[in-house]
Amino acid sequence: MQVAVERRPGSVVALTVTVGSDRVMARKEQLFSKHARKVTVPGFRPGKAPRKMLEERIDQGVLLQSAIEDTINDTYREALREQGLEPLEQGDIEDVKTGDDLSLTYTVAVTVRPEVELPELTSLQVTVEPTVVTDEQVEAEIENLRDRTSDFAEIVDEGIQLGDYVTIDYTMKVNGEPYPDGEVTGYPLEVGSDTFFPELNEGLIGVKQGDTVEITTTYPDDYSNADLAGKKAEFEVVVQQVRRLAKPEATDEWAQLLSRGELQTMDDLRKRLHENLTIMAAEADRDHLRNELLNELVAKSTLDVPETLVDEEYEHLMHDLNHRLARERMDLDEYAELQNTSVDDIRNERRVIARDRVRRSLILQEIARRERIFVSDDDIDQALTPFVEEGSTLAKTRKEFEKNGRVNQLASRLFHEKVLAFLQSQATVQVAGQAASEQGEEAPAAEKTGEDATPETA
Repeated sequence: MQVAVERRPGSVVALTVTVGSDRVMARKEQLFSKHARKVTVPGFRPGKAPRKMLEERIDQGVLLQSAIEDTINDTYREALREQGLEPLEQGDIEDVKTGDDLSLTYTVAVTVRPEVELPELTSLQVTVEPTVVTDEQVEAEIENLRDRTSDFAEIVDEGIQLGDYVTIDYTMKVNGEPYPDGEVTGYPLEVGSDTFFPELNEGLIGVKQGDTVEITTTYPDDYSNADLAGKKAEFEVVVQQVRRLAKPEATDEWAQLLSRGELQTMDDLRKRLHENLTIMAAEADRDHLRNELLNELVAKSTLDVPETLVDEEYEHLMHDLNHRLARERMDLDEYAELQNTSVDDIRNERRVIARDRVRRSLILQEIARRERIFVSDDDIDQALTPFVEEGSTLAKTRKEFEKNGRVNQLASRLFHEKVLAFLQSQATVQVAGQAASEQGEEAPAAEKTGEDATPETA
């Protein structure tokens, strides 16, 4: 078997395979023997009749065609292995030629995993500026906690203020006569936000719980209710309840309540918040650093992105977008109008994103292949441990994640983290204002297996 390789754009390879007649004839003979065992000739046991009689009962043209197809399937796979090519699709047979001696030549065009040229990872260099958590950020977080732990308090001896929540009863008269259905009890509102009866917002300011107040309003001439349009209405309003959202004082007692007794003072709370914010800032800094490294790596890498993978990722992106729009009862044309763009622009944008994602994924997979980085079952189990609920087991939790397709998502995230951690361990990371360091963070050692290790899909 001889194989000629032609590289085409888009990571497409054309394999021209030439196979000797002996192989086609051997396969044809195998097929003949298989069919002959099923042929019945009067006076002979199945398959035991003279060959000429069997040949007359077996379509030789069909037999030859089957032999050619089987030979192509077998030698195509052999050619891929011989050339070290990983196909991303079945491939298209462009030309098949059979010689008089049954020699065979055919060409298959197939998209293969592209060759990726990576830069020296140690040549990558980024400068980072670590985030410093300030006292102002800590105090802002305390205010957020006060807002989130605010509660309603009933206000008895104070007048109503803008933003208070009140419950009222009212009776309504129009031109001095009781209005049908104009007696309402238990009407709730936030003072300042009522649009049904705007004068109510101002008329209640300063009124106390239990008080009665009269408020009048004149409806506009074009009011939607023709019975009220242009008429004057009088309301007698009784304030049944006044509630005000009260923020707790930032005291030691509040810190104890908030932490369920774990922290004793506001200083303890401030220290804990500072620690938490510092951890969050470090994680954000790490993600930013790795993203910058990946950007530099992608810019310095060379590969021919397969259109097949771009098409698949594009279809995935468009499916997600259309699914999200369907939930919002909107189609793509309406979405484009809302975004002040065109459907073509949206599609083009998604295709650019798809190409970039495929490019980054292939580069990360190439690093994983070279370094034999993979996600093990132990990695997944360790990541799933925090999700195990009381009374359940890790095995049950993993089964649930597998059922919902979340294990693959988790494995993909872990794969990215491992490869990016390795990338960070190889690059030069310089902290602004400090001398350059060849390791910004101790990265986990890459797990390796034998030569048959296959990296997870990025």
